[in-house]
Amino acid sequence: MPGTLVDKQQLNIAIIGSGLGGLSAAIALRRQNHYVTIYERYDFGGEVGASLSCASNGSRFLEEWDVPVKSAKPVILKSLIMHEWESGAVKGQYDLGDYREQFGTDYNNFHRIDLHTVLKETAVGAEGQGPPCSLKTWHKAVRMNAEAGTIEFENGNAASADVIIAADGIRSLSRAQLGITPSITPSTSCCYRCIIPASRLRELGLEQFITSDAIEFWGGYGISKIVMSACSNNEVVSCYCFYPAQYNDLKEDGWNISTTGENLVKTYPGLDPRLHKLFLHADDIKMWRLYIHEPYPYWTKGRVALLGDAAHPMLPDQSQGACMAMEDAGALGILFSTKYETMSVAQRLEMYERVRKERACKVQSASAKARTDLSERIGWSSKTDRPGKLTIEEVCGYDMHAHIEQLVREGLSCR
Repeated sequence: MPGTLVDKQQLNIAIIGSGLGGLSAAIALRRQNHYVTIYERYDFGGEVGASLSCASNGSRFLEEWDVPVKSAKPVILKSLIMHEWESGAVKGQYDLGDYREQFGTDYNNFHRIDLHTVLKETAVGAEGQGPPCSLKTWHKAVRMNAEAGTIEFENGNAASADVIIAADGIRSLSRAQLGITPSITPSTSCCYRCIIPASRLRELGLEQFITSDAIEFWGGYGISKIVMSACSNNEVVSCYCFYPAQYNDLKEDGWNISTTGENLVKTYPGLDPRLHKLFLHADDIKMWRLYIHEPYPYWTKGRVALLGDAAHPMLPDQSQGACMAMEDAGALGILFSTKYETMSVAQRLEMYERVRKERACKVQSASAKARTDLSERIGWSSKTDRPGKLTIEEVCGYDMHAHIEQLVREGLSCR
């Protein structure tokens, strides 16, 4: 039963979904010597998308889990730069300064595919602590018994586990199995994303965007905003381009809807001509419809816990979606370590929700605010922050080990 005390033996843990969050959880739990099986609904084709910034609160766990970060070819971010919309002139810069000294790790900017590949290799590879994870593709979970810890798959197979981590993304099927019905509102914004290789930027005379080691912004006080950054060892530059949803009345769900550079240019009249030039020569140009999810009432039931976008989908404007998933995974790795082995599975999952839900939902709310107000973004100087604003210190300096220890101690003292 979920409420009985677990022994010191390894647990069998099932993870539904092999995205960044699912793989992070797999590694965190493998490192605690548990047997982990990852179930992926499709063939393992890897992530899609452009750049992904990983602040110290995510990078800290990558280092803790002995993930070979350098193999994911990060660009280490050194500053945030604001440009004039029309001229492109720099009108503000926030230097991250001694970021590693202050927060313990670098502020890494990855290409999603690079990081996804390294996480997968770390999870299933022979090297490193814990038994290698097993990855089973073409296993779409369609039914689940949270109390019994059983899963049925579309292909007719079934599985049981001591713990099930549902990391099956923003369109999670597992949420409904737990009785959760999301409250979703279409955002007033949509987003284009695109990438362009450094070699092409050099040919276009736009090499200044390759080596800035920065996240660069145009706009952001209102719906329209361009966010640019280099990744993949400065071999690729990525752009996220936000615009009013009514511009093309995009209703299709998903973030992989193809479009053209000409459409990007037409969407942003009067924008810095260097960006128009970049858009016309960019690759992998996709449209992305954005939605706002209200916080869910709970994340856990029986032996099952939601993780990442399945638990707390958020808009991308705080660049914290991946980091929050890594924090979720970090919490599971800590709670399912031998330090807390006298707690039952149910107690550990209850503590997981307690330590994660309030913090992740606060970031979720702050991301929605930052969608139309760049001053809400955590990266800008927090010396003059408004009361209640999410700060860089609060996000990047967070000590989850200490937080869990405090909550467990408080929980025990109340018994």
